[in-house]
Amino acid sequence: MEKEYSLEDAIGFYEDGKYEEAFRALNMHRKDPEAQYYLGMLYYEGFGVEKSIDEAKRWFKKASRSGSLDAEYMLLCCEGNTSSCCKG
Repeated sequence: MEKEYSLEDAIGFYEDGKYEEAFRALNMHRKDPEAQYYLGMLYYEGFGVEKSIDEAKRWFKKASRSGSLDAEYMLLCCEGNTSSCCKG
């Protein structure tokens, strides 16, 4: 049986660079907009998963629809609509 992680644990794994653990833990909270944002970041950066801007955008869109401003910003970055353009 897989260990249950809190969203705080999941974000802590991400911040500590434990990306495989972060991915597993974030998936447990995939309906939460903050978890969706961090899942998007994993795919955007290719941390612990194969890099995929399309998959990152999918997660950022989900989080953005739930009100995540961070995810909204990252969507703009992916589309190249910010001065700090961060295309993959």
